[in-house]
Amino acid sequence: MAFKSPADAEKVFYAAFAQQDMEAMMQVWAAEHPVFCIHPGGDLLIGREAVAQSWRQIFRAEAPFQFELEHHYREEFAQQFAISQLTETLYLQQRIVGVVLATNSYSFSGDGWRMVLHHASPKPAAEPPTSPVFH
Repeated sequence: MAFKSPADAEKVFYAAFAQQDMEAMMQVWAAEHPVFCIHPGGDLLIGREAVAQSWRQIFRAEAPFQFELEHHYREEFAQQFAISQLTETLYLQQRIVGVVLATNSYSFSGDGWRMVLHHASPKPAAEPPTSPVFH
């Protein structure tokens, strides 16, 4: 399957995630470029096999999610690279189970647009910390 735009690839990514469709999920990821993935609270995964293994585990361990997506930023650079930054609100059985910030990056190659990075992390709390934060 060739994706004509980064937005097309992203639609399939979230549909595959929601439907727990491993085949569709891996069609989104680049085969010609290195790929990277960081799930919320997880380590950096490098390479298609590590990324695929992580999705297999997620699909085995979780009931299917529904998503509400709020895009904050999307841009394509020189018809070669694209980035999308969004908030994912995840629902299980119509209850919010998580809100994460995600960055998805895409690269264009001979077979269209493919994902090269998915990085998701918990959204910070809206409340400021009650104690001082030292860096």
